[in-house]
Amino acid sequence: MNGTGSEGLDRSRKLGTGGITAAIFWADGNLSVNVEGTAPGMDFKLPSLGSVTQSGEKVVWEQLTSCEESVGQDGAQSMTLTLENARSSLRLTQRIEVYPDHPFLRISGSILNTGKKETVLDGCEILSLRPICSLPLALFHVEQFSAKYARDFFRPVTARLIDGRAPHEIRMGSFPSMYWGPTSCAWFAMLSDKPGWFDEPPEDGNGLVCGIEFNGKSRVTAGADNGKAWAVSSIDELRHRLEPGAVFELPAAFIGRFHGGWDEAGYATQRFAEAYVHPPMPDGRYPWAQYNSWAYGQDICEEQQLRAIDRCGELGLELAVLDLGWARNIGDWRPDPVKFPHGLRPLVERARSYGMRFGVHVALAQCSLEAPIAKEHPDWLVHREVDYYGAAPLCLGNEPCREWLTEALSRLVEEEGIDYIVQDGEDMVKRCLCENHTHGYGDSNYSNSQYGLDIVLSGLRERHPGLVIENCEDGGCMMTYKMVRLYHTSITVDNIDAYSTRQGVFGASYPFSLRYSVRYMQDSPSRYTLYSSIFGGPLILMHRVTDWTETEMEDTRKAVELYKRLREITRQGKVLHLLRPDSNIPGGGWGWDAIEAVTEDRGRGVMMVYRARGGENEKTIYPRGLERARVYRAVSSDGEEFGSFTGAGLEENGLTLRLGEFGAQAVFFEGR
Repeated sequence: MNGTGSEGLDRSRKLGTGGITAAIFWADGNLSVNVEGTAPGMDFKLPSLGSVTQSGEKVVWEQLTSCEESVGQDGAQSMTLTLENARSSLRLTQRIEVYPDHPFLRISGSILNTGKKETVLDGCEILSLRPICSLPLALFHVEQFSAKYARDFFRPVTARLIDGRAPHEIRMGSFPSMYWGPTSCAWFAMLSDKPGWFDEPPEDGNGLVCGIEFNGKSRVTAGADNGKAWAVSSIDELRHRLEPGAVFELPAAFIGRFHGGWDEAGYATQRFAEAYVHPPMPDGRYPWAQYNSWAYGQDICEEQQLRAIDRCGELGLELAVLDLGWARNIGDWRPDPVKFPHGLRPLVERARSYGMRFGVHVALAQCSLEAPIAKEHPDWLVHREVDYYGAAPLCLGNEPCREWLTEALSRLVEEEGIDYIVQDGEDMVKRCLCENHTHGYGDSNYSNSQYGLDIVLSGLRERHPGLVIENCEDGGCMMTYKMVRLYHTSITVDNIDAYSTRQGVFGASYPFSLRYSVRYMQDSPSRYTLYSSIFGGPLILMHRVTDWTETEMEDTRKAVELYKRLREITRQGKVLHLLRPDSNIPGGGWGWDAIEAVTEDRGRGVMMVYRARGGENEKTIYPRGLERARVYRAVSSDGEEFGSFTGAGLEENGLTLRLGEFGAQAVFFEGR
């Protein structure tokens, strides 16, 4: 690299591991990266790292002051570059990382105001891929939860990028569940297509995947010009006031290569994320079988919930959670002294006597008008209109509010012995127009995320490393890669029917590891409803378990045992999306659907098959992902033997199953 302030540096620098080579260039005030390599997948270019606008003008990085390379203990290579604008009033620190065993590149950075005056950053590209490759090209993403927009939840979307057509726009980040429009998981994939494709998705080609690490609202725009595809991710509604000495954190993103279809895109992403993005699994059993008190509503008390925990112990559950109603008020995070006169410790101790953990529901960014903090600091509220169970929204982008919440939750964890927090609420990244808060006017989208919610969560985890945190934003409405960096798991659909539950797992398991597909089971226990909830992340029973019959207890206990058997395959396995549940009509859905998981060594697999209302009585399902030459014994969860088959035979000839309406079957494949 050369230019002003960069004497002694080469024209370019390279990082190389994991089957890719990243060539970093700085020229004409622009920092760029070209990625190619031997790992199967698509080459790509990032032409403008650190791309921000200052009062409407793009910042040009005219001085390169340092370039440092390092290698981590795990073999990850990184390069950190420091650049300044012409007036030396802004300093960009840009970090680029590549990883052994994973053909992925991650970008992150920050901008420091080194000048003497306040400035305003009003535009930021999280990443720009331009151009990507020659057409034809297919774009793939997955919508997130919405209670209003569409009944088919977590719908996978495939589109073609075509010259001359309007670009595709994908909204990402935290949205309220009542938002009347499509929003998507903060992940997308692109795959080289075949000419003439219209209906069937591509199954085999070179591709790339991208994850966006930002909880605020952002959007990806993707299109094609002059025979080349492109995609740009940018922050919505940015107007960040940057005082002298203050830092603006650039949202991170990662891009990786893969070869295959959309299942392979998801699997490559998940293996990278489990290694370098997600918090570690809480223990070797995770994801857990859990209980949540919501079926009792807010009418809960110590004696009742002690009996419920006893029932959970009989079922073999591993975590008990008190939902809304345990605290004095939303925003007053102390146990209700009438409902829980001895605090929560008696419930914690009862849960631990069964080898279970104990948690509580917390609406982080909400506050009742009756809570002490709302009366002491009414100015911390976004407004005084209640929008969540009688509570108004708090602005976490306001520094004193954020600090108070972190202290209040930390005290709760310490005093009551809490192991687990379910974070809930309606749109976790609030839109705040208050002018007396520490965030700038018009900047709450960025500040309430990067310097609000994210700091609360990271602060809690630093103080309490053993605390497990679940994202439950009134449904899976904040499915981002910043979310999965901060949380151990996430809801997909909210407490909802069996068919919708399966839709959530099916769609979310493209971008995210299965542990980020919590199932809140509300239907009465039956084979069909229980089997609809046992494939995926944490299984959460949301029932009045103290009212269950012995038959319901026994059926559920067996399903919990089956769930624990399944997770031995699914916790690190590859998910194969066989037959999507895409007809969520009233009355419980329509037809057949199927999903599969195979262990990393392809020695074992499990296929879950369902029939909702209608459809034929028999269906041939085609398992995939097993070793083609290996022989597998196929047996149902009930012990029914289907025979022995090669992996190739199963993929080509399938397995024919017979199910009645609202029927379910689990088929295990054991390699010989």
